[in-house]
Amino acid sequence: MKLIPIVLLLTGAFGYGAPSVGMWDRFETTVSNEKAYADPYGDVSLDVTYTAPDGRTIDFWGFYDGGSTWRIRFMPDLAGEWNYVARFSDGAPGASGSFECAPSDLPGLISVYEKNPIWFGYKNGGAVQLRSFHVGDRFFAANWSPDKREAFLDWLGDNDYNMLSIASHYLNREVEGRGQGWETPDLWPLDAREYQRMESILDELENRRILVYPFAGFFGKNSDYPRDPAEQEKYVRYTLARLGPYWNLFFNVAGPEPNLRETWMDYADVVRLGKLIRRLDVFGHMISVHNQTGDDPYVSSSWTSYGILQGPKTVNRQRLSLGHLRNHHRAKPLYSQETLWTGNKYHREPYTNVDLRKNTYVLTMSAAALNYGDMNGDSSSGFSGTMDLSERFQDRHDIVRKVWDFFETIPFHEMSPRQDLVDNGYCLAAPARRYLVYLERPGTVNVAVVESVYDAKWINAQDTSDVRSAGTTSDGGGLTSPTGGDDWLLYLVARPNPGLE
Repeated sequence: MKLIPIVLLLTGAFGYGAPSVGMWDRFETTVSNEKAYADPYGDVSLDVTYTAPDGRTIDFWGFYDGGSTWRIRFMPDLAGEWNYVARFSDGAPGASGSFECAPSDLPGLISVYEKNPIWFGYKNGGAVQLRSFHVGDRFFAANWSPDKREAFLDWLGDNDYNMLSIASHYLNREVEGRGQGWETPDLWPLDAREYQRMESILDELENRRILVYPFAGFFGKNSDYPRDPAEQEKYVRYTLARLGPYWNLFFNVAGPEPNLRETWMDYADVVRLGKLIRRLDVFGHMISVHNQTGDDPYVSSSWTSYGILQGPKTVNRQRLSLGHLRNHHRAKPLYSQETLWTGNKYHREPYTNVDLRKNTYVLTMSAAALNYGDMNGDSSSGFSGTMDLSERFQDRHDIVRKVWDFFETIPFHEMSPRQDLVDNGYCLAAPARRYLVYLERPGTVNVAVVESVYDAKWINAQDTSDVRSAGTTSDGGGLTSPTGGDDWLLYLVARPNPGLE
């Protein structure tokens, strides 16, 4: 992938037409500057103005990439001809040119689902069900075998995960039980070689269509992030210049748990840095902050575009649901981070496989995107920590996957949590069109439907291929699950009403 921008640059240089790049992909080209700088990361900036096919202008910047090489990167969101002008702040010769943006099969920047923003989606308008898995500090490490990384990623794809939460992502956590001993990229002080090393792996994730959440964010606990505000802005600008044009990246201000107990980063700093990143990010990535267990203090912040919730860590499904619904902003999707990590010693109630299935259902019924962890101790031990395939509990992954697979069979993104409509269980609804109810155990439920004729069916939550017709209902009252089995799903779908067409 790294060779593509060079080929495109030569094509343009020899007059064979403007280079072409797919929509949501990265345009990249080099700008040479032979001038010597004491600090090329701070003594000069490469400022770029892009002009879109519809006449919009977008100001961004390039970055120093070693030697006499500067680069500019951009993620176009509209088909047609784009033009750019790049200028060095000290008057050194810059560059100008154009490129053609063509439709592509990329889904677009990860974002909210605009038709129902409690769910995640893509900028091209499609909804997505996040299938996230947490991995430990060695993922980006140079001293972790590339063959083992490839084998792990092959397994990830075979199990239909589409997202990774990755520890020691931007900044090395040189702490025992965390990043100690792993040669992960360390982006501060700024070093182009460290970014290049990280990007070679990010490119592989992008090629595999895997979304990425940086567990420790821009400013990670127990890492060497800059403390001075001016240096923090310098670091954010440089990182955005390089990583901003990746369509598959989530942004996280700080983590884990910047406000936990000793408060290694106070609330005001989190807000200041969140607003800074949001202001400088011209592409509009999803941004939030990794919170401690409990309520989200940033849920209504103007600069967050999704929520991150840790907990409740419980097998009490009612408490689990209430905690997520209470912290779910009506216009932002919710990422349930450290909430269901089987085998983690800090989750005081051990999860059986039955609990794992039922918790996954309840979380999804609460419109939360689950980040699953398969551990044996802390977050750096067990399969999530080692990514050694021999340490995985495959049955756990199969359970979570089956729940996710079921939701892919229905238009979940059209529905929203509506606990007010049921007297038992957990409810997702698009009133007057469809209702989905999950019961933890066999029983009866009354659903306050909009009066119509609904086809009703019961679905065995343990084996969703076991579907049983329940006839029709017009009022949703007194619907009783089959007596066998354990947990059940009730699905009501309105029959077409010609008068409403």
